[in-house]
Amino acid sequence: MRTYETLDDAKLLAQDILAKSLDANVGCALIASIAAKLRYPESLEAFAALAHDQAGHEHVGISKADCVDDILDACYEFLGNAANDRHCD
Repeated sequence: MRTYETLDDAKLLAQDILAKSLDANVGCALIASIAAKLRYPESLEAFAALAHDQAGHEHVGISKADCVDDILDACYEFLGNAANDRHCD
């Protein structure tokens, strides 16, 4: 089974989410697990928050489906920032 542990893994997952080859909710949870392993870097904070919001918040009107657009936005922002970081080297 594949393990996901690095920022590069998170980038690949974000790309897969945007390509719709990976379910946004599943991918977000995977990226959030990477965030935890890396001690919650700022670039992955949105995924950790969104993964948290996906479950157990139905009583306040938040569901997995409600999170998808925000997950897509987080992917675009993460990948855009990752590309910008590369140009700063």
